[in-house]
This record gives sequence, structure tokens and C-alpha cells, in this order.
Amino acid sequence: MVRRGVLFCTLLIPFLIWMPGAIARPIQVEVAAPEAGHITQVSARYLAGLDVPPGADLVLAGNPDGQADTPSARLHVLPQHALAHEVPELGVVQLPFFYPDLAAVQRALDGALGERLKEAAKARGWTILAFWDEGMQVMSGNFPYTDLRSLQGREFVLLRDDPIAEIELRALDVWSRRASPASLGALHKECLVASRSATLQQIQGERLERVHLDLTLTNHRYEGWVVAMRNEDWQSLRDEQRTALIGRLEKMRTWQRDRAADLEAAALRELVQAGMTAHPVSVETWQTYRARQPAWEDFLSKSLTLGSRRGLVLLAARAAGIDLGVAASEAKPEALPESHERQQEHRDSGDER
Repeated sequence: MVRRGVLFCTLLIPFLIWMPGAIARPIQVEVAAPEAGHITQVSARYLAGLDVPPGADLVLAGNPDGQADTPSARLHVLPQHALAHEVPELGVVQLPFFYPDLAAVQRALDGALGERLKEAAKARGWTILAFWDEGMQVMSGNFPYTDLRSLQGREFVLLRDDPIAEIELRALDVWSRRASPASLGALHKECLVASRSATLQQIQGERLERVHLDLTLTNHRYEGWVVAMRNEDWQSLRDEQRTALIGRLEKMRTWQRDRAADLEAAALRELVQAGMTAHPVSVETWQTYRARQPAWEDFLSKSLTLGSRRGLVLLAARAAGIDLGVAASEAKPEALPESHERQQEHRDSGDER
């Protein structure tokens, strides 16, 4: 299957965090990603095999069939858009033509917005431990989309349920069509007449140089991943395991981002060598595309209150250096609903009093 999604392909990398004098529970890493060379597969192998100082004690399990020897907690590496079905607040990281560059996204995820997204996930049953980069989406097709007129009336094929893309493209006077091709050949037939919006790694993996002539480097939408555990799995770990895992993920954050950027750059070089023409987009054109988009809160799930959606956008804008106006500067994010665990803690403390 060429359809991107959580169940597209799963890599199991079991590893153990050992503690002196205790038997640690194995943690099994499940990566929902394509081929072995994809950034998340590369990052998961690095996570599982990274050398650490004495005391961290994180090693790969040696089971040859790739499964943990005993029942394990599960560490998931999921696309942000997939987890957003359960944690709709994550949609704010996917706003199109919002973040001026990858650094702005990273600032947001490293700061107040990232903390708020972790709180929201916690309240919905997930513990987010890290955010991993893939890259920024670009556009591929048989025309360079370096001005608004060249885009209007075109059709883009979507390989996943993507309401944010539908809103974005509709605002640009572009058609979108959902498809689930069962092979690369079927995808290429779809793309003979349709364009794509995807990261460079995705475009390379889909071999779109066979049917598309042009890459337009719009860099208009972030494509990222989350490293997360179900709350119950996270709580089942020993304190030493949690500390070691968090430390390992923090230690590799810069490496992961640099490696993702390297793989995107390599994909661009290879696509150009294969015959595609890369077209930069001027700042003025990017701003024109941005100005066509509706209110940012309209991209987010209506399961969130309007105040919550606006608060998320405000946090993201502050990190991205975007001026949303006086009214937005005076807005305050709404409080998040408490997780079931926190509600129980409050009830227990009330009983004690």
C-alpha cells in the first residue's frame, strides 16, 4: 500500500532500561512509518542503540524475531496528524502558510505551545515525550506554482483524511481529491493529472519524479511526528525508566532535527538529479498564499471551543513571530480540561481533608 497512515508499516524495536538490582519492564517501540530509510525509522534505531553514560543503561533487546521477551509497555512514534484524531489540539502545528520556517515550528514546540499540547494529550490519555521532525511540505506537479494564477483550478490528490489541506486548497481556489491507491503504479496514474503536497522525503518515496516535472518549494506546512505512550503504560514504568527515557530523547533532539533536515536536503538533490525542476517561492508570493487563508482557528477541530482554538493559535503565533493584532494579543488561552488522573488526585486530597 502507498497510503500513508498509522498502519502503513510498523517497525518493532524492543529495548530495555535496566536498573541496578531490579528487573526493568521492556519497552517496545512501534513506528508507524514507511520504508527503513525514513527519518522516523532512522531516529527510532538511533534511540534504541544510542550509547549513554553509565547509569542510563538503555540497551537493545537481543530477541531475534524483533519482539520483547516479556509483555512490554509500548512507545509509539506516530504522525502528528494521526494522533490529532484523539488530541485535536495538535492541529495547530499543521496550520498552512502560518510558520515562516522550520525554526519557528521548533521554537513553538520547545516552548509554551509544546507544553500546552503535552497537557492536552495527557488529559486525553497520552503522554507525549518528544516531537520529531520530518520536514515542511512542498508542492509537486507539472507546473511551477510560483504565483496564485498558476495554482487556481488545479487538483491535488490527498492520500489521507486531511480536512486542514482541504480548507487550505479551497482557499487557494484549488480542487482536492481523496485517493487510496494500492500501488505506486496506481498512485502515478492519479498524479498524471493531479498534483501533490508533501515533504520531499514523501515525494521521493512515492517516486513522483516519474510523473511530475516540477517542485515548488512552498515550505507551507509542517509535517511532524510525536513520540508518546499511553498514560497507563507511562505510569507502569519505574521512575528510573522514565528518567532514562526522557533523558535519552532530550539528548537526541538536536541530532534528530539535523538528521531530518539532512534527509530532506538529500531528497531534494536526488529529485532534481532525476529530472525535476525546483522552484523557490518569493516571500511576497508566500505571503499572498497566506493572506488567502481563512481565520486560523477555523482550521482546528470544532470539538474544541472557540476560545481554546484562538488560544492555541495565539501561542503558536508568539513563537512564530506573527502579529495577530490587538484583539489577539489581549486573548488568554482557556484552561485545559483536567485528566482523569488529576481529577482523581483532587478528589482523593479532598477526602483526606
